[in-house]
Amino acid sequence: MIHWRSFMVAAFLVGTFGQVLKQTSKPIISSKPVLLAWNLPSQGCSSNYSVNLNLQMFDVVAPPNKVGQQLAIFYNSRLGLYPYYNSQNQSVNGGIPQAGSLSNHLAQMPVGLNKYIPDAQSPGLAVIDWESWNPLWNLNFGAKAIYQTNSINLVKSANPSWSQSQLTQQAKQDFEKAAREFMQQTLITAENLCPNRLWGFYLFPDCYNYLNIGNQQSYTGVCTSNGIAESNQLGWLWQQSTALYPSIYLNQLLASTEGARQFVRNRVKLAMSVASNVSGLARPVFVYSQPVYETTQQLLSQTDLIYTIGESVALGVAGVVLWGGTTDASVCKLFQSNLQGALGQYLLNVSTAAEQCSKTLCNGNGRCVRLNSDSNTYLHLNPNSFQVTQTGGTLQVMGTLSAADKAGFQANFRCQCYNPYSGTSCSFSPKFCDYSIF
Repeated sequence: MIHWRSFMVAAFLVGTFGQVLKQTSKPIISSKPVLLAWNLPSQGCSSNYSVNLNLQMFDVVAPPNKVGQQLAIFYNSRLGLYPYYNSQNQSVNGGIPQAGSLSNHLAQMPVGLNKYIPDAQSPGLAVIDWESWNPLWNLNFGAKAIYQTNSINLVKSANPSWSQSQLTQQAKQDFEKAAREFMQQTLITAENLCPNRLWGFYLFPDCYNYLNIGNQQSYTGVCTSNGIAESNQLGWLWQQSTALYPSIYLNQLLASTEGARQFVRNRVKLAMSVASNVSGLARPVFVYSQPVYETTQQLLSQTDLIYTIGESVALGVAGVVLWGGTTDASVCKLFQSNLQGALGQYLLNVSTAAEQCSKTLCNGNGRCVRLNSDSNTYLHLNPNSFQVTQTGGTLQVMGTLSAADKAGFQANFRCQCYNPYSGTSCSFSPKFCDYSIF
């Protein structure tokens, strides 16, 4: 089994230099190049089961059902009048976006915003979780096919003599136009009303590299044509977003395999590429992860903590959001043990290493990113220089960087500077600069 202590930064080959990384916005917490957020509904662990969770290593603790938090998540019914079909295929707010009322939706949005972000000027993350349909026609397959079918039916009701080809072509055009307007105008309105939040849609971009995970012999983790098409065709969405929120939930079929690392690597690389392929500053990327394998209560292995959280941090994400479903007594106890053990210690290790690298290479004015995105270099503390200790239930890091540790950072990482800083070590700051993300 691979252990994170064996991954010493200095032990890997030097990566290859790429182009200069685009500046990005300053982190929400200035001293934290990588934000750690706990977004699980775990408040009942203490009140219902007397199980206290040690969440000290998290910069943001935001149970999804509470309001007024630094991380606000907006599901289907929480923000405006989102059109979709429910699990019984019943139409809600028109069902398909072209049958919904955009004006009524936008007029209703302040109700949800005022409830979940009562202080409109408060900084933080804001995630819109609309998963019922995709704004690209061709990506509405499987359970989402109802949006194609009913879009065609709507056109057919007004044009009964049209051919199937004509109906489909018009339905696609109508659907994509309305879907774009709903998503784009939602972001514009939200950003105007709550300007200090980082707004984006959960699961965008999506690499679609989970379709062949059962075949481990041939699985490469490479993004599919659907993922590439989405990233190329949704430029308007990336441009309007002020943050990206992709998912790296790991299926147990990939547990502790090279496929797990490639699954996450390709998803994060796509998001980082999309984040930079916009005008203005590169958008910060916050990955959604889980402490367990997807749809199970099996904790991630040590190896898979590296392949999910460690991989993401090394590739330059701005934060990791841990999410999960309902917690009962057994899950609470499982998380309690994991937070004191493997998960808590690894989070403290990798976040501290990211801070040390930022200070060493970037003067605290940027975050460290792999020189070679496909190398297996990680931001881990050297066990010869640091120890993660536990005293009275509190985890802490003890130690200082050695000359070899600093050389390891220099050999394997480079800086992505926060606006307005620039240069290889983010040491240059012009007197006058534009702080706008756009």
